[in-house]
Amino acid sequence: MSNILNNKRINLFIALISLLLLITMVQNTYAKYVSSANADTNFTIATWAFVINRQDVLSNSNFSNTITPVFINNDNIKQGVIAPTSEGYFDLAIDASGTDVSFTETITVANSVNNKISDLKITGYQINGGDLVEFTETTNTITTDHLLSDHTRTTTYRIFIKWYDGEGENMDNQADTQASLNDTAKVNVNVGFIQKAN
Repeated sequence: MSNILNNKRINLFIALISLLLLITMVQNTYAKYVSSANADTNFTIATWAFVINRQDVLSNSNFSNTITPVFINNDNIKQGVIAPTSEGYFDLAIDASGTDVSFTETITVANSVNNKISDLKITGYQINGGDLVEFTETTNTITTDHLLSDHTRTTTYRIFIKWYDGEGENMDNQADTQASLNDTAKVNVNVGFIQKAN
């Protein structure tokens, strides 16, 4: 008789479990509406682009071929060449219209390590045809802040050079003559850009 009671208890227990499972399934079947959604969002990344003398310097940082020195006419010196007492300039037209952030621009101009004309002087600069600013150091640096709110995003720097000849010169007439035979007059130009912090 106890076997029969145990079997009935087991059957009753199984029946209760089955009933609970059935109620759970029915409840899920008749549950309230449930929904979910998923999406990605795209952020536009600020552009960082600079052009110097019409050359994209991010894709090609050597812009040597874009710099054209201009020498002030002198009846005693052939046009387009440099000689003692020559004065001239070269321009750096920097276009930052493709840049979406404020930045600081630093231009450093100095005689190249390959320059053999020790009397070659970098005398000063102008920004967008403004006042002449004279350099006083051997290494000459121009630092300009450009804010995103600036309406003008193109700046032209005119850098002035001179082959100094006179009192205090490094090269005498013989050295000047020797330089004309096989020496090189070179200036190094470095332009750097850095985003302004908040």
